[in-house]
Amino acid sequence: MNCILCKGDLIQGKANHIVDLNENIIIIKNVPAKVCKQCGEYFLENDIALKVEKIVEEAKKNKAEILVINYSEVAA
Repeated sequence: MNCILCKGDLIQGKANHIVDLNENIIIIKNVPAKVCKQCGEYFLENDIALKVEKIVEEAKKNKAEILVINYSEVAA
């Protein structure tokens, strides 16, 4: 599989996924992803993306301005 941006090779790795909701910023660390060796862009598999969406929905309930979450601690 190749990167859709630069056509570089993708490898299995981890990424920090950042969601900017204007009133809050949610950072989810160590998300399993396919990471481009050339440009660093990352892509989430469908099941991981669904888990990330659930994490974001739960995190929106927190009124913190910046929230950092470790994926492996909440995705179980």
